[in-house]
Amino acid sequence: MMRKVAWSVSHQEFIISDHYYFSKLQRYTKEAGIQVEEVDQMERLADYDTVIFNYPEIPFTPDEVDFIQELVERGKTVGIFGYYKNEDRIADTCNSLSERFGIHFNGDTVIDNVNNHEGDNLLIVSGDTYNLPETVEKVMLACTDSLITRKPNVRPLVHGEDTAESKLGLEALLFAEYVDPSGGKFIAGGTCVFWDNYSIDLYNNREFSLNLLTR
Repeated sequence: MMRKVAWSVSHQEFIISDHYYFSKLQRYTKEAGIQVEEVDQMERLADYDTVIFNYPEIPFTPDEVDFIQELVERGKTVGIFGYYKNEDRIADTCNSLSERFGIHFNGDTVIDNVNNHEGDNLLIVSGDTYNLPETVEKVMLACTDSLITRKPNVRPLVHGEDTAESKLGLEALLFAEYVDPSGGKFIAGGTCVFWDNYSIDLYNNREFSLNLLTR
């Protein structure tokens, strides 16, 4: 059965139909039999298997958070992806939703002077992956912040290598997910540009991206 993904544009997110940034992701999802649609109304998100909030700029209200929690409790997958430095207060906006699931965006900057892409310490490369398919051996996460987990049913997906450093001295947990007893998942990532046209063909970012949409 075709997986249906709602790419939210209800909170001023980056749109997947932006050809310059996401044309490859659009093509790869199509090739993989994943149907992605931009959705601008929260109530319509219930019609999809997976819901993506990619760099939301409008904070979530308590009622919206309740609604999204219900989706996860019904077995759906929800993902939210931020950026480094708390630019545009992105970490605060993500936290307005993610903290319900025991995941906190720190709003910091993570660098790696050793494991990086082309000598750029903000383009972090890591093979320290968990709970992901074997095809995801190594990913490049550009301009990422770190996460803190506050619930026992949150598990890591990607951790920085030992050489990764948070500018706030925090643990370099970069992607994590809350797993509901229903099997529903809430995924949080410290960067929203791991699947843009620049990053998606590097390392195993393509496999990683498609997995996140179908977990």
